[in-house]
Amino acid sequence: MNDLVKILIWGVFILLAFALQTNHFLSLGGINPNLILLAVSGGVILEKKFRNFLGLILAIIFLSVIFWPYWLKEILVLSGLGSAAFLFKKFLTGSAVLDFLILILIGTLGFYLMANFRYFPANPAAIAAELFYNISLGGVLVVALKLFQRRI
Repeated sequence: MNDLVKILIWGVFILLAFALQTNHFLSLGGINPNLILLAVSGGVILEKKFRNFLGLILAIIFLSVIFWPYWLKEILVLSGLGSAAFLFKKFLTGSAVLDFLILILIGTLGFYLMANFRYFPANPAAIAAELFYNISLGGVLVVALKLFQRRI
């Protein structure tokens, strides 16, 4: 039963991330956070088994085909980065909060280097702003999860 609850929570979180990102609901000054990157990074930190993480990645890929078929290359890059991070997470600090923020940093930079290399040198200020925004939202998400865990 616990796995079913976890799957439902991940499903709601992923659908919410897709809906918010698609509608640019959290866009500030033209900078849109990469909420899918936050979901993938959260999955790396929170999931213990690779098969559970793989299920999360497959759900994200499936939803991207439905919502953003034009963004499939970018979703595959995020999926690859997340899978590599999952396999190498034992080399991180061991602190879930710090590791999550490190993954957001590496994920944002890696995403732009791999998905659209030309954008990286042409728009460093926009990438820095998105990086700051992603890390800030990640910090808010960590605090919210900690508060949620205390109430359960």
